[in-house]
Amino acid sequence: MNIHKNYNKKFMKNLNSQNNNHTVVQSAGNLTGSSETIRQLSSFKNDNRSSDIRASWFNPWLAGIIDGDGNFDLRKLNKKITLKAIRIKVHVRDVRILTKIQDMLHFGRVRYDKKNPYCTYIVSRQEHMRTVINLINGLIRLKAHSFKKACTFLNIMFRPADYTLKALDPYFAGLIDSDGTIVFNYQGNRIECVLELKLNEFSKQLNLDFVVPNYSPSVYHVRNGAIQFKYQRVNQMIFLYEYFIKNRLFCCMKFYRISKIKYFLTIRHYQKYAKHSLEFRIYASFLVDFIKYQNPKWPRVPFVKNLILDKEIVQNDKQ
Repeated sequence: MNIHKNYNKKFMKNLNSQNNNHTVVQSAGNLTGSSETIRQLSSFKNDNRSSDIRASWFNPWLAGIIDGDGNFDLRKLNKKITLKAIRIKVHVRDVRILTKIQDMLHFGRVRYDKKNPYCTYIVSRQEHMRTVINLINGLIRLKAHSFKKACTFLNIMFRPADYTLKALDPYFAGLIDSDGTIVFNYQGNRIECVLELKLNEFSKQLNLDFVVPNYSPSVYHVRNGAIQFKYQRVNQMIFLYEYFIKNRLFCCMKFYRISKIKYFLTIRHYQKYAKHSLEFRIYASFLVDFIKYQNPKWPRVPFVKNLILDKEIVQNDKQ
C-alpha cells in the first residue's frame, strides 16, 4: 500500500508539472496573444498596487500641495471657461516635491525658470488633467472655487471636501510642504510648525484640531489679512514629530528640521547653562546645525548672535 501511495503521489506531481509546463509553452508560443495577456495582467496588478498607494497617502498629499502652491489656469475662450493647464510652482530648493509628483503620476513636465529660482510642474493634456482632477476630487479645500470650474470644464461632478481633517490625514503634510514653515523660537526654546494662509471663506473653515493626534494648533487672525495655525507647545512637540514621521515631508529642509525634534527634547534644557559650559556648547552646536541646513541666510537669523561658540565650532560651521 505504501508503494502504491508513493507512486500515486509521484504520478500526480509529474502530472501537475506537465500541466504547468504546458501552460508556459503555450504562453511563450503565442507572441502576440498569450504573452501580451500575461503582460497586461501583470500591468493590471501593478496599476492596482499603484492605485492603492495613491489612495492611501498620495491623493490627499497632492491635494494639499495644490491647495498651497498649485494653480488651475482657467481662461475665457469663445465666451467659455477653459482649463488650459494645472501648475504647481515651488522654489528650486523644493524641486523634489515636483519630481515626486511626476514619478507617481508618470506624466507632466517640470520646467526650470532660469531667471528666477523657481520650478513649475505642468500638466496640460486634457486626459492628464482629468486624471489629476479625479484623484483630488473631494479633497480640495482652499482653491475650491477654481477647482469647481475645472470640474465643470471637464464634465466631472464636483465633490466638496470635509474641512475638518481626520487624524493623520496626509493633506496636512502637503500644506506644510507647500505653505508651511518649521521654525525655531529661541525665546520660547521650542521648534514650531506654522501655517499661514490668506483669510477667506475657505481658509476660515479649515479645522486642524485633530489631524495631529493630541496636538491642536493655536489659531490667529493676522493684521495683513491672513490666518495662522501655530503648533507651538513644548509638551506636544513629540506628537508633531510622530505625525511627520508617518507623513513625511518632501521639502528636505522642513523634514530635516522636523527630524531633529526628538533629539532636541533631550538637550533643550541646556539653554540655561553657562555660555562656556559643555552643555551650552552642545545646545549651540545643535541650533546652528538646525538653522543653517539649506539656509544660506542663517547668519542673519537674530538669535545666532546669542550663541557664543568656541573657535573650533565656529570653524566647523564655516566649513
